[in-house]
Amino acid sequence: MKNLLLLSIILLSSWGCMNAPGMPGYIYISESKFDNTKQIEIEPAWLWNSEIKLSLMKNSKMEEDEIILTAIVKGAHLISKDKSIHFNIDGEKISFKSIDNFTDIETSPGLYNSVASIPASNWSSKRYLVTKDFITKIVDANKVWVRIDLDKTYIEGEFSKDAPTTAKKPFKSFM
Repeated sequence: MKNLLLLSIILLSSWGCMNAPGMPGYIYISESKFDNTKQIEIEPAWLWNSEIKLSLMKNSKMEEDEIILTAIVKGAHLISKDKSIHFNIDGEKISFKSIDNFTDIETSPGLYNSVASIPASNWSSKRYLVTKDFITKIVDANKVWVRIDLDKTYIEGEFSKDAPTTAKKPFKSFM
């Protein structure tokens, strides 16, 4: 019972903090003091019931129609070199090749205290150049599935589910 109460408190408090910095889907807007470049970026947000997160970034030095999409996969994986991210948008398949030559693999240190014990984890990512029209297309579609090709396998997730911490709502707000 005590664990159930603690879990309920954590879940309810997280529902109220969805727009807080550091939470999946939070949108950051910044301006460089160095050269006045303006930038908008989404904190990586989950695909439904998946180990994939997606993020968007645009700055004022980019072409008007360009957006950087970052795909992040839980675990230490090599993301394929050729077209490695694929979208099934209401039955239409669209694929992109990364603008990165290598997979970026980072380690999160984890959290250990009297309240929580979250183990360290690895995250693998690559960036893709997409257009505003493409983002609008996936946000407006009924059913969107994403597949990321890894070196020896693939991982999939549903973009079209709209729930707290998932990517669809922040992508819509970003646009």
